[in-house]
Amino acid sequence: MKKVLFLLVFLCNVAIMLGQGIEFSELTLDQAINKAKQENKYIFIDFYTNWCAPCKLMDRDVFPLKELGTYFNPKFINLKINAEKGEEGPILANKYSIKAYPTFVILDKNGDLVHMFAGGILDGEKFINKVRESFNPEVAFGTLKKRFDSGERSKKLQSAYLQSLINTHTTKVDSLVNEFYDNLNKEEKISKETVFVFEMFTPLDSDRFNFLENNRNKFRKVAGAKKIDSILLSKYESYFITIVKGYSQDTSIEELDKVKNHVETLGLSNLKAFPVFEAAARLKLTKEGKENVLKKVQNTIPNLTNNEKDIMLFFIVPGLKKILTQQEKENLIALVSDENTKGYIIRSAN
Repeated sequence: MKKVLFLLVFLCNVAIMLGQGIEFSELTLDQAINKAKQENKYIFIDFYTNWCAPCKLMDRDVFPLKELGTYFNPKFINLKINAEKGEEGPILANKYSIKAYPTFVILDKNGDLVHMFAGGILDGEKFINKVRESFNPEVAFGTLKKRFDSGERSKKLQSAYLQSLINTHTTKVDSLVNEFYDNLNKEEKISKETVFVFEMFTPLDSDRFNFLENNRNKFRKVAGAKKIDSILLSKYESYFITIVKGYSQDTSIEELDKVKNHVETLGLSNLKAFPVFEAAARLKLTKEGKENVLKKVQNTIPNLTNNEKDIMLFFIVPGLKKILTQQEKENLIALVSDENTKGYIIRSAN
């Protein structure tokens, strides 16, 4: 009877533990490694600072989730390490070259690096999926780094390693990306492995961007029309956003029309918020057409995700704050889904 009661209590405690989110241990790294060896687990480390707002949001909204406890507690020894405090924090932050917070580091039971990435992810399922990358050798940073450091230089390996390195926020990668791209011939550049270069390291009107645009149909075939069109569109949206934000007030209407007409010739699959950004840039330059902008916002929103909608309003409302009435600003702000984004817009639009 005692054994049965003990078992029931044990199972209840386990259920409670799994329902309370991630269970963090107050251990040194050496102690965590010893425990990981004994329990045959990996080690998950959340590097944070006292001033890091995303770190606090992870603590409040993500780590306590039941699904995170269910996933992490049986698989990892979980540690929280303040990168700027204590005896071990600054030393370990320096060891892993951590420069952004939060940064998450996954080690194997021997303390060897398996994976790491920086940035808060305020969605439990998405965060778990990101950590799951640790067990995929095609994307796990630690595995890719070992192969790269050993001298492997296949296009696929370099692409995967550089993208994983970017996600660590530990070093500037521009020179490595340029070296990777410049060593490819024309045919090799038109591939899925180079798409990140055009997405993240290619400004509008550069030779590299012109190469992407001129070969867009070939890129669409190897990487998908949706992805390529999204990259092209984002570059032109950024052009109009700089005008909305007031950074390019010397732009002429003729130039704006030229860019708009050019985009229309590209056959992009989904313009999404592009018409709003273009109309807002025109309003910023001419101070005319406000009703057209507000109408385009309302017509565009049903075609956007909440995140896309919030990003659009993030730029539009502060950028046009001197043109919009207070009531118009309030009406647009009311459409924002994310409370943190809404708070920023309110502060910036006054």
